[in-house]
Amino acid sequence: MGRIRTCGIASQARTLLVISALLMLPPSAEVGAWPDESPLPALEVGSISDLDLEAVRQILDQSDDVGAPAVRARLGLTLEGAVKASLENNLGLQIVALEVDARESDVTGARSKFHPVLAIEGSAFETKRAHSTLDRQNEFTQNQQGQAMVRQQVPTGGSVSVGVGYAREFKNEYNEDLQTKLGANLESVSELGGLGIEIRQPLLRGGRIFVARREILDAEYDTEISRAELRSEILNVTAGTKSAYYRAIQALRQIEVIEQALGRDGELIRASDALFEAGRVSKVDVYSAEISQSNNQARLATARADLEIAQNELRKVIGLDAEMQVDVMDLTIPFQPLEIELDDWVARALEDRPEMARMRAKLEKAELAVRVAENDTLPNLEARGGFQPGFDWKSWNWNAGVAFDYPIGNVGPRSRLSRFRALRAQTRREFVRQKRDIELEVRGVEIRLREGIERLKSLILQVENARNKGEIARGRFEMGLASNLDITDADAELVRAESMLLAALVDYASNRALLEARIGGPL
Repeated sequence: MGRIRTCGIASQARTLLVISALLMLPPSAEVGAWPDESPLPALEVGSISDLDLEAVRQILDQSDDVGAPAVRARLGLTLEGAVKASLENNLGLQIVALEVDARESDVTGARSKFHPVLAIEGSAFETKRAHSTLDRQNEFTQNQQGQAMVRQQVPTGGSVSVGVGYAREFKNEYNEDLQTKLGANLESVSELGGLGIEIRQPLLRGGRIFVARREILDAEYDTEISRAELRSEILNVTAGTKSAYYRAIQALRQIEVIEQALGRDGELIRASDALFEAGRVSKVDVYSAEISQSNNQARLATARADLEIAQNELRKVIGLDAEMQVDVMDLTIPFQPLEIELDDWVARALEDRPEMARMRAKLEKAELAVRVAENDTLPNLEARGGFQPGFDWKSWNWNAGVAFDYPIGNVGPRSRLSRFRALRAQTRREFVRQKRDIELEVRGVEIRLREGIERLKSLILQVENARNKGEIARGRFEMGLASNLDITDADAELVRAESMLLAALVDYASNRALLEARIGGPL
């Protein structure tokens, strides 16, 4: 009685589900047909054992199953062609390359510090001294001067100026004798024109070659860092492209595995039907064959979706438009076991990895910042001098001087020095961490390679056993000694083992490509 009641409850539940779905139809709709204008019906799925499968099937039949989007453009690529296209079109790689171009422009701009500068100067002034007594004339002095020079910064931190100039001085000053005799002031004019040179050189603060070239050196370090980042991106893009390409091949081969299984399912269904008609097997064997076929059809749908996802990943790493269909031309997965040479791989990685070059440049830049900051704590002592002979070489001007200053307490420069020393210590820690991370990355790939070999050994045995098991099961089934459950079980194991073997081969090829990126170049 309990069983009959349970079936009744299930039947009522199915009836309610169908009615609830039908009640979603508009009044003008005919029962059993969903109008195109209405939204798709929905079911509230609870217990799977009580689900009305026929109602679900009707909804699925009315769904908009349009399949994959239409292909608008296709591009066939070999593995080598895919890598080449990635290095040309990958957007991340292009961004880093543009950063390198910008840094190289910074170097050119910084080096212009030592380019000569043309300067032209001119000035004029007048001084007048008025007298309160009526018997004395006012005195005044007029000065005009101009010069054109070429100024050059030098790597020692100083500057050298070479040019030509002209100076004129007019004086009208009181002279008691002239006032008595002529009733006028004494007027005089002096002129000087000729070549000239002036030198300025700091002796303490700022008087070092590395201080004068600090801007250039920083720009060169930044350029070296960005170039290392570009090389690292190239290695990663190359490895990523190979891995994505292998995944696309894997998806195609996985579809083949499942299609072959579907072919065996079809043969099993036909054989089961024939044996059932002959009365040699029960209907259970037919159902088992159909269940196996349904399982593989579901796997096929998943495999096809995996292929589209793999193509998406390949488009992404290459840098192609989303609507471009990528067809892999190389349909074989390379397999060449590597001889494990962990110590050599680690040593090569620490030498060749772009990340190490990047860290070495950062460390040198930090060292330079400390040296410059130490120089800034020194007093300022500057010597200068110049000589301007006249064109007649009979008159000249010369000057010489020295300037000294030292900030009381010198707090600012010392604080900056402490900061740069802390940044240098931080960079040194980063350098050590980078070395450790690189070694761990190489060791991680080496572990995966060893694991891959062991997996392949086991999976090869699994595939062989599954194939042998299937052949034996088919022979026993044909002789009527067993049901086809043994066949479906063996076939499921075969599909799983072949899929795992395929994935293991792709993983090994991908890890080999990753190893090249981790050690900084091809094997």
